[in-house]
Amino acid sequence: MQFSSIDSCSNIEEMIQVRKPKLILDPILGVIEVTEILPLIDVKEFQLLGFKHQLGLNSMIFPAATHTRKQHSLGAYKRTRRLARDWLDYGFINQEEAKALQVYALYHDIGHGPFSHVTESLGKVDHDKRGLQMVENLKEKIESVGCNYNLVHDFFSRKNKLYLAVFDKNLGMEKLDYLERDSFYTIGERPGVEYLAKHIYFIDSDVVIDEVAIDSAKAIQDFYIKMSKNVYLRKKSSILQRLIEKMTILLMADGLTEEELFGLTDFGLLGRFETSSNKLLRFYHQNFIHGVFPKLALEFKYSSRATEGDLSYKSLKVMGLKDEVLDKLLSSSHITDFKSLEALEKNLAKLANIPEEALIVIPPFSKERFDPQDIKVYSREGRTRMLSEIYPNHFQAMKEYGRSHLSLKICVLEKYRKALYDQAEKVRDYLIELITS
Repeated sequence: MQFSSIDSCSNIEEMIQVRKPKLILDPILGVIEVTEILPLIDVKEFQLLGFKHQLGLNSMIFPAATHTRKQHSLGAYKRTRRLARDWLDYGFINQEEAKALQVYALYHDIGHGPFSHVTESLGKVDHDKRGLQMVENLKEKIESVGCNYNLVHDFFSRKNKLYLAVFDKNLGMEKLDYLERDSFYTIGERPGVEYLAKHIYFIDSDVVIDEVAIDSAKAIQDFYIKMSKNVYLRKKSSILQRLIEKMTILLMADGLTEEELFGLTDFGLLGRFETSSNKLLRFYHQNFIHGVFPKLALEFKYSSRATEGDLSYKSLKVMGLKDEVLDKLLSSSHITDFKSLEALEKNLAKLANIPEEALIVIPPFSKERFDPQDIKVYSREGRTRMLSEIYPNHFQAMKEYGRSHLSLKICVLEKYRKALYDQAEKVRDYLIELITS
């Protein structure tokens, strides 16, 4: 029998239709297949996340921590895809919800501005609300991949409690991803999240863990405290954040709009600093890029949770205030309002007889961000208990740790550190009078 080799090859090509998958290699999770969501990745709003650092300015402390919101979002997507597959098998969700959860995970951080949380407080809305606005403009794209847009919208607006699969403070897939990713690039450790992730359920409209994973859940909370101490709440990180805030405020005073600000990447904002003609901003920027930063000179903490310290050899003093006094001070408009905070900095500089531009005041991070959230534990008998009931000491220790980090820091350039240190009691009395007069 004779046959044409040309015809044969032609027939084979017609019969074999290989659908080449689109793959991304991730150093934490391995291969991530994005074939189904490629149209969502290709939009400019998502691509911009590749130019926004996940840890804001922490790469100046940990040089390897240059991972981006884009990397994290892809990681959250893969983790949610795994979780959704399990929840489908358990009957917690349907196919439509599974698809929408994955899209929500991919886009959950799309509303972040430059340096992520560093500039967020300068806007009228937070990144979640901004993300919802952006998603509303991407409705056609979301529907083009066969996803129920209304479900995604409900996750962003928190109307559907399934959003907790991604955004639960303890067990959400985005939390597990950033915790493992951040630790990998900073302290070189990785928490054990895989076992825990396989024992997360959705029961009675809430995220719970199987009782067999209770030790893993405790370990994750403990690891978060470790990351808070060594990475998230580093003194230098808070100083860098305040400097970026001050420079950005100067840009906005010179005409940069909120819309323009949150359309910038990290590099775009740095470029605006570099090209600004504002004399004070250029002073801050030149010091910033040359590594000349203010140093901690005074720190006011809860007297019930911190022993006062006088580190005179480096002109640093830690002073305790009564709990009710510090609570009132930290919640006062002198601290929470940017304009009032700038005025406070000027007054303190005048009191210590040092240049205004040499001093910065650093409020604590958002209290809510570091408040521990309880975890529901599901037993094989079908009842639910709270982790705080099972391990009350563990939960109380986390509360105490979070509160111990609430303080007011006052920093100055090194050559003025002794001058501020010498005025510590006057500064303390001034702050107390500020909130009691």
